[in-house]
Amino acid sequence: MNITIPAVPLDAALAYAALGIKVFRVRRNKAPYANCPRCDMKSSLYIRHRPEACQCGVATCHGFWAATTNPDLIRKWWSEEPDANVGAPCALNGWAVLDIDPRHGGHLSLAVLEQRIGCMPGTVMQLTGGGGLHMLYRTPSVPLPGTLGPGLDVKHNGYILLAPSVHSSGRKYQWSGHGQFLQPTIIWPAALTPMARAAA
Repeated sequence: MNITIPAVPLDAALAYAALGIKVFRVRRNKAPYANCPRCDMKSSLYIRHRPEACQCGVATCHGFWAATTNPDLIRKWWSEEPDANVGAPCALNGWAVLDIDPRHGGHLSLAVLEQRIGCMPGTVMQLTGGGGLHMLYRTPSVPLPGTLGPGLDVKHNGYILLAPSVHSSGRKYQWSGHGQFLQPTIIWPAALTPMARAAA
């Protein structure tokens, strides 16, 4: 089902959450909001633990590990920071994202990659505020590399910003196809898994 994403960050975050997409708020510089003292390694209250196992009770703890589909928590977050960007963790949402950044030669790296493996499968795409492109795929059952070349990053263990987030340049992220979002259904290309690349 395609849905048109609202232009207001809170409404957009709620729309994503209604689709089952876990979201969290992100600062304009792409940094998540701060962790609690128990999770800050510089704090005297720090306790070593895995982010996903944190029991500190702070709803914004651990950046994207705090991502949620809970509408009440989302309303609380954006009532505190109405202009916060909308972030989404990749692996926690079942996504593997190819991030093409032409400022660092990503379009050239993609051309070289496609000469070797053929065209990337068509999928859901997002234009980034920095002039790049996100290609969203379903996560495979194997680990993925962090990069495929200059300006060609694989976002899997981290997160991406979602439309209508605003880049530091002032430009907004937007979904291709008249701003409509559709959950990706195409799985990450097998030719780009570590095992396939090692055999090539």
